[in-house]
Amino acid sequence: MIKKSVNLFFFRCLINLFFMGIIMLNVQGETLNLTLRNSVDSVHNFEKVKWNSHEVAIVICDMWDSHHSITAVRRVNEFAPRLNEVIKSLRDSGATIIHSPSDCMPSYEDHDARKRALAVPEASELPKNISSWCNRIPQEEEASYPIDQSDGGEDEGEFENNQWTESLKSEGRNPGTPWLRQTSVLEISSKDYVASEGEVVWNILKHKKIEHVILAGVHTNMCVLGRPFGLRQMVRFGMNTVLLRDKTDVMYNPKKWPYVSHFTGLDLVIRHIEENVCSTITSDQLIGGEPFRFRHDKRPQLVVVSQSENVINWKAFARRFFDSDFRVNYVESDTGKGMNDISQSDCLLLVDEVEDKKVNALIETYVASAKPVIGVGRHCRNFNKIIFGVNASSHKKKASDVKWIKGVENHDLSRGFKSKEWSIDRRSEGLEINQAVVPLFHCKNGSSESADLLAWSFARNDSGRSCATLLSLHENENDECFQRFLFNAVRWATGELIGSQLPIDPDLRRSNEGWAVRGKMQNSKALNFEHWDLRTLIRVPDNLPNLERILKWESVPGSSVYFNGEQLKENQSGHWLIPSKLLKSGDLNLVVVRVSNLEPFKRLPKITSSEDSFELDLKNWQEKHSNDEIDPDFPIPPQFGAPTDLIQEWGQIK
Repeated sequence: MIKKSVNLFFFRCLINLFFMGIIMLNVQGETLNLTLRNSVDSVHNFEKVKWNSHEVAIVICDMWDSHHSITAVRRVNEFAPRLNEVIKSLRDSGATIIHSPSDCMPSYEDHDARKRALAVPEASELPKNISSWCNRIPQEEEASYPIDQSDGGEDEGEFENNQWTESLKSEGRNPGTPWLRQTSVLEISSKDYVASEGEVVWNILKHKKIEHVILAGVHTNMCVLGRPFGLRQMVRFGMNTVLLRDKTDVMYNPKKWPYVSHFTGLDLVIRHIEENVCSTITSDQLIGGEPFRFRHDKRPQLVVVSQSENVINWKAFARRFFDSDFRVNYVESDTGKGMNDISQSDCLLLVDEVEDKKVNALIETYVASAKPVIGVGRHCRNFNKIIFGVNASSHKKKASDVKWIKGVENHDLSRGFKSKEWSIDRRSEGLEINQAVVPLFHCKNGSSESADLLAWSFARNDSGRSCATLLSLHENENDECFQRFLFNAVRWATGELIGSQLPIDPDLRRSNEGWAVRGKMQNSKALNFEHWDLRTLIRVPDNLPNLERILKWESVPGSSVYFNGEQLKENQSGHWLIPSKLLKSGDLNLVVVRVSNLEPFKRLPKITSSEDSFELDLKNWQEKHSNDEIDPDFPIPPQFGAPTDLIQEWGQIK
């Protein structure tokens, strides 16, 4: 009887402990194990963290039921179901869910989640300007913005866009702002919140004692970054903030600089965020499976393995020759930074000797999987014959031992070459060459009849394919044969189409077609243009006194000056009158000037009044050479389309 009572006692204790565990779990929340990714000089860094789900909020930005771009609608509809799974999982774990479809609050007037948001008590200290759009934070001031989004980023054709516009009209929607509510794919629970006002979102975060904020939704380069509840504001006011990078999109038109695919444009903006704003995560860390990828994003991933000091040069090379067709990442061969990207690579480009043992081990594993490898420079001999089929010999071999293979001019790696001969001044050292090596190009030393191996392909024993050249980027980056070989090599290695023409340098093309960042105009024919235009955006603080002001630009008298689209009157030489009604407080103000002087900044322009004076900076200007009429307007509202490096702040009162 005693034994039975003891057993019953222990059973009751176990039951109590079980329920206490459930209660404690609900109080403490679940532990989210995340890997944060940031970037330094284009190289990814990874950090493992543990977050308590009760201290986490996810803010879903502008996942509207419609949009003025049909392609934007399609991409949102494609990733919305998986985002809904993320929301469900976070909700179940005890995280806070905030739905923020801007401009749509009237549709949720009677929704419990909206009422719940408005019922949250006001935070004790609301951050200054928490209700305002944020176009830039200090971390971005020295960074170059990676894409031109000034046209609004619609990437569908004109015909399809016109069809979509008519469809929206037939539904009774405004084609410019057709969104009415959040997409129905995302479920809104009565436990969630609906809010798009910066102060209301902030109240919720403080009320729930949130420490970590996840941003998801669209569009990263505009609303996700800039909204009052966006990445910049959250970071600015001290929240530990991350972007859910596989649950977002950009508004970017590949016809605009840097003339890359839409998905590369997205990657470039994400890299900008990781370098200057906050870290990022992916949905698989929350719900398992694989990170989301748009079905039309077929780009192979190219990983460049280079010493840290050379990454910047390879990044510049990749912008022209690889970025349009590939997802390009970088690994530092001497420090090991970014090495996690090797395992996800579809092609390795080895350009420097690998000094880090972990990187070398990852490369060996990669090669064993029979994936393609490209080698650049004499270091490729150091990876032994297994990868490239050549080794340095103990003595120099006579060039006569290297033969041009008959018919090799039809090899894919030889496409686009005007000749089978690649003439350089430096000769290669003698090599021990595997029988499976196919010599592709040889070099001749001046008038000498001798020739050495310069570039080749190699069929590896593991069935993988390799190719290499002994030339280095440092000495040959402007050599068209070197450019063509690597352009061909990454496409040959990954099975991509090899174009007949090398791409134009994106900055040169931009100089010919539109506005370029001042100082980066690369048009050698600029003197053939009749006009030289300059523009900048000034962010003016709230509550600026409503006064008549003068723009003093004494270096450019007689020029045409426009302020927010209206031409200013030059009331005396180098002095233009700015009517009080033109300057917009708390907003971005556009200055466009057609200069008649080739040195417009001999003296810095100033905006002055009877009470204040603002000196415009030398930085944050764009320029354009043109024979056309001046374009005094910004294509779309600047808060959406302005790059960070076009904006300057209204300075201190002087």
